[in-house]
Amino acid sequence: MNTTPSPPDVLQTAGNMLECHDFRDRHKPELLELTGVSQHGRATMSGLNDFDYQTLAQLTSGDTHNLQQLRTLTKSGIPNEILEHFKHIKCHCIMGLFPEIGRAWLTIDSDIYIWTYEQARDVAYYDGLSHLIVSVGLVKPRPGVLIKDVKYLLLLTTPIEVIVLGVTFDDQSDPRAGTNGMHLMNKPLFVLATDNISINVIQGSDDGRIFLGGRDGCLYEIDYHSESSWFGKRCKKINHSQGLVSYIVPSFLKVFSEVDPIEKIVIDNSRKLIYVLTEKSAIEAWHIGANFANVRRLGRITQNDIASQAINLIKTVDPSIFKCVKAICPLSTEDSKFLHLVAVTQCGVRLYFSTSRLNGQQQQQLNCISDNFSVGQPNNSMPTMQTESETPKGLFLLHVRLPPGYTPNATTNKPKQVHAAHHSEGTMLMITTQQQEQDLLWSVSSAPFTNFTYLVESTALEGLDGIVWSLAELKDSIAPSITSMLHNYRTPRRVVLLTNQGTHIVELLKAAHLLQQLLLSCKGPHHESVKMFFQTQNEREACVTALLLATSDQLCGSDIALWATQAFMLYGGEPCYQHYLNASNRNMHNNTMGSTTIASGRERMPPMFMSTPMPNTASSGAMGTQYSQPLSPIAQTTQHHQQQQHQHSAVPVADNSLIIYSAKHDGLYLFVSRMLRSVWKLHCVDENLCSRLTIKDCSILLIELRALRNFLDKHSVHDLSASRRLPYDTHLGRSSNVLINNSQMAMNEHRNLAEQAQIEEKRSLSALNQFIKHACEVMSLWSILNDHQFQLLCQQLSPEHQKMLRCCTFRDLLITRSEVCAFLIIALINLYLKDKADVTEVSDNLRELCPNLYRHEDEVTYKATEILMSAKNCKSAAEKEQKLCTTLQMCLDAAPTLPLHSICQQFISVDFYEGVVELSATCASKIDPEEIGIHYYNNNEPAEDREGYTCFVTRMNYYKEVQLMLDYIYHSLASSRPDQEQSRTFMLNCDTTQDHLDMENRSKQTIKKITNQALRLKDPLMHVTIYEWLLSHDMNSELLELVQPSLGEFLRRSVSRNPENVKLIDLLWKYYEKNGHHSQAAQILDNLAMTRSENISLDVRIDYLVRAVMCMRNETVGSSITNGIFLKELEDKLEIARVQKSVLAAMNPLVNTNQDARQAIKELNFALYDITQLYQNFADPFDLWECQLSILNCSNHNDPLLIESVWGNIINSAVDSPGSTHERSIRLFTKIELLVREFGESGPCFPFAFLIRELEIKACQLHLPEGTVPEKLFAMKLDVELLLEYYSRMISMNERIWANEGNEWHLIQSAIRVVTLLADNAQAIWYRSKRRILGKAQDIVAACLNICYQKPDTNRLQHSLKELQCRLQRLLG
Repeated sequence: MNTTPSPPDVLQTAGNMLECHDFRDRHKPELLELTGVSQHGRATMSGLNDFDYQTLAQLTSGDTHNLQQLRTLTKSGIPNEILEHFKHIKCHCIMGLFPEIGRAWLTIDSDIYIWTYEQARDVAYYDGLSHLIVSVGLVKPRPGVLIKDVKYLLLLTTPIEVIVLGVTFDDQSDPRAGTNGMHLMNKPLFVLATDNISINVIQGSDDGRIFLGGRDGCLYEIDYHSESSWFGKRCKKINHSQGLVSYIVPSFLKVFSEVDPIEKIVIDNSRKLIYVLTEKSAIEAWHIGANFANVRRLGRITQNDIASQAINLIKTVDPSIFKCVKAICPLSTEDSKFLHLVAVTQCGVRLYFSTSRLNGQQQQQLNCISDNFSVGQPNNSMPTMQTESETPKGLFLLHVRLPPGYTPNATTNKPKQVHAAHHSEGTMLMITTQQQEQDLLWSVSSAPFTNFTYLVESTALEGLDGIVWSLAELKDSIAPSITSMLHNYRTPRRVVLLTNQGTHIVELLKAAHLLQQLLLSCKGPHHESVKMFFQTQNEREACVTALLLATSDQLCGSDIALWATQAFMLYGGEPCYQHYLNASNRNMHNNTMGSTTIASGRERMPPMFMSTPMPNTASSGAMGTQYSQPLSPIAQTTQHHQQQQHQHSAVPVADNSLIIYSAKHDGLYLFVSRMLRSVWKLHCVDENLCSRLTIKDCSILLIELRALRNFLDKHSVHDLSASRRLPYDTHLGRSSNVLINNSQMAMNEHRNLAEQAQIEEKRSLSALNQFIKHACEVMSLWSILNDHQFQLLCQQLSPEHQKMLRCCTFRDLLITRSEVCAFLIIALINLYLKDKADVTEVSDNLRELCPNLYRHEDEVTYKATEILMSAKNCKSAAEKEQKLCTTLQMCLDAAPTLPLHSICQQFISVDFYEGVVELSATCASKIDPEEIGIHYYNNNEPAEDREGYTCFVTRMNYYKEVQLMLDYIYHSLASSRPDQEQSRTFMLNCDTTQDHLDMENRSKQTIKKITNQALRLKDPLMHVTIYEWLLSHDMNSELLELVQPSLGEFLRRSVSRNPENVKLIDLLWKYYEKNGHHSQAAQILDNLAMTRSENISLDVRIDYLVRAVMCMRNETVGSSITNGIFLKELEDKLEIARVQKSVLAAMNPLVNTNQDARQAIKELNFALYDITQLYQNFADPFDLWECQLSILNCSNHNDPLLIESVWGNIINSAVDSPGSTHERSIRLFTKIELLVREFGESGPCFPFAFLIRELEIKACQLHLPEGTVPEKLFAMKLDVELLLEYYSRMISMNERIWANEGNEWHLIQSAIRVVTLLADNAQAIWYRSKRRILGKAQDIVAACLNICYQKPDTNRLQHSLKELQCRLQRLLG
């Protein structure tokens, strides 16, 4: 079974409503308001009006049902063995009760006897004293002082000493059990001297402090420790009443002081207050603080002061009734926050005191006498009580309540001779002596009257069998750490009375028991008395009372539970709207003016005359509205958003009226708020990560929660909020006919509003129903956690989770902190898995009790974890494979709601990689069965398709597990790779190296296997996941090995999204080339080469162009015109790119000397330029002459002057550079040789004639050796015939430049060298052109001789020329 979990907003809605009802319930009128003190700002009185005391019959408008508020439970006598000792009594006998341990005691002279009063058995005694026992007390010891076996201290006082005995039990857990034997230690723990002062009374506090009341009127305290100190004993007696002044006053003066012995001590443990009643009816208030050093007396009020102040309040009665206080009872914080003590006089008058004064007391005396003798005066302003955090100031009488019998129409006698009293939850029990040997028990209780704004009580009397010696309230034997309000409402208080005949136990019945009596008497809910009970009790409170019976375990399946449920349904009312209610009330008020009306539960009118001062109309109305007519708390908690959030706060009707929920609705919420009040704001753990709730606390809460859940399951929300037309309308207390006749609305509008109110109430009740189910699961989980070493579990949490848990309250846990439950469950399961224990039992338990917190997929997860852990240790491969397949099948069935990451990580830990792929794919297909995400991807991911995008992202998130798995395998491979030093070491060990290679190969094979498995799936998104992973890990070769068409689409989309990502583009052309799409690859390569990017160097661009040309020349491309044109363009671009490379190479040496060269180099690498840009932007500005020549050659530019100018600059740059003549000549001819190789065949860019002339001029200028230029040119293997031709032309021109350069015969010398070189290499000349070339050589020689004949001093040249001429002649011959 897997129900739908409660949404957080539903839980928040229910939580807001619960807090609203809890707030109103906490702030309902308390005793200070009921007595009128807070309204009037002064002390008040009550008890003189007939309305102050009413009978239970007035709850049902009849006396026929005989309702009881007091019931005798058991009676038991004094054990016979104790009665036997009465025969030996000598002088003294006293009796009392130890309610803490469920026992009574009796002293006879110096012996004490103790027995269990419920069974009158287990008699214990102590006879180790030799003196008369004066007083007896039982105190719980201070923690850590005594051994743990000593549960209580029994104090016995004699006239001369105080003896402290240790009390132990057979069963340490339950001292009150009747079968649990009690033992007194033979040897006293402490013995103290009384200093001849008789101790009348002993009382202990909850924290183990012991107070004594002496006959001298002093308050003492026993301070005891585990060991003695240097400055004191283990045990000492401290006199708090004796100050420093008493040491100064001489002792003989003390004889004249009046002694008032202490008769009774009571302690208010919650407020750290102690009250003392003396023999002369004086009352003292003390603040006891944390230890004896902080004890201080607050105030003392004498009998005369009490009587005087009471008489000022009530002057119409006998003043003597205010004297002789016989009992004092502290009021707990539950009884009243501001009234602290009630005292009872001998005539039954109750006096209510507070230790805090009313603020604003300035002028009039306020019935108070304190130690500083200050007198308070009230003023006309509305006072308030000081807060609980302020220090108590004194003892202030604030209210006087006369006993029954003083009202005009009293039906009971007045109590007389009151000698004992006890107060419990609004009920005062008084013991009066009506006859000599028989007492009478009076019960005066306000518990049945919860709907009044003033103090109303009922009275019950019960005769007793003897004289009462003591009375005390019975407590639970083992009190839980939390207080269950519902348990208190269901369970009557039990009070034991100890008489001289034995014990008499009575029960103080509550509203639930009164309703139970009424249902039994009426034999069902269909009776006017039951309806009247709901009216007078306040419908909401009555509904809570009915729920107490309907959900009681003891009454489960009985007629009472059925009748209570029926009454809840019948009289729970209907929801309506505020403006509808107001209009109806106005009409009813106008139409019934002066008529007698029945006060309804929600609009009770106060009586016309009463003795208790009533609040003014405005404040009463405000309180009545707040407490009796709650509006929607959902609206209240979001009041500043009402106009935007009508769906919860109010139905959007014309005048924005707010809904008033029915009493059924409010009763349910109030019931739950009281159920959870004790834990609502309680922190889940303490600082030590220990649970604040015990297993018993959880079981108590779970019993109540499950009972209510069963009730809600039996009665659906529709049944609870269904409209039931009854003659009585619970909101108005009038006939529905009057409502309809006087309504100002049309009938159809009323019907629409009623339907809308029903819808709102159903929504709220549905939220409560889901909250209850969720609360049952949360508390069940907490109980399970408590049963599994809770602190150890919490210590396994991360520091962040521990901090979150420390800050978390149970309110947070129930409403907003579902993640806390989640990580606690994980910690619990992990604890089992860590111990290698079977999780089946705890998993089944969680599934049964927490089906939404621990869902089916959680169960599968942890079961799979358990199987995988066993598979990890499995030695058999077949068995391991079977377990892995079983686990995978379980997970596939539970997909997609599994915690996929956790499961996949466990699959990876056992090397079950196929399972990760299959499980991820299954989760994706189940979460997107219509393949909307795939359709979104195939349609190029349109931005307007939000649903498709959501499904796409969801699928990709599931596939991330595959990537994480591949990451794990890849990193394990990377970690296994040794570094270089390790590699050298491994090379020395062939076995180690081989193992490493084997591991690397296995990892690569595993990745390949996973990749192939994933690509076999038809989901393109799974393919994308694999491609992305391979791409992110630079496994480009493995990626390109894949042949799926989806890879091309993936790369194309990736490039379109990231057009500047060169890596992706590079992969795309390689993919096309590998798969035979050469034309597309060439286009991509062309685009890559032309891409303007810093990430692509010029060499890479050239490489792209080369590859593009190769692709276009592939035979598969085809010979279309388009392809031919594209190939020609690629070849041209390649040629220009190579020129650009030369420009770049020429620019590099300029970086250190030219600042602009750096930017130029960046630009040359950033993009490819055309030939014009290269010349204008780079070659020309930076004087790159060789580059200019290359550009002119590449562009086939035919401008001889420009070309000759460039050559001239090249020659000049080589010659003008620094260095010797020899160095410059070498540099020059090296440069010329390189350029000749590059441009020698280029035609226009190689001006041979110009080059010869320029070189000869430079050789002449540098005074190079004769024939240097011809030798260099001849070595370059240039055309000899052209060489001779150009030299012949220069000789024929007979220029003066040679003479100007300093060697008139330089050209003739070079010519001689040219012809000589020709003659030396004549055999290398092709025979067909040999004669022609030699003929041109003879012409040169002849021209040179002709010139020499014309010049003087040329004999040497003539001789050389003639010799050369003869040689040429021989070569021709």
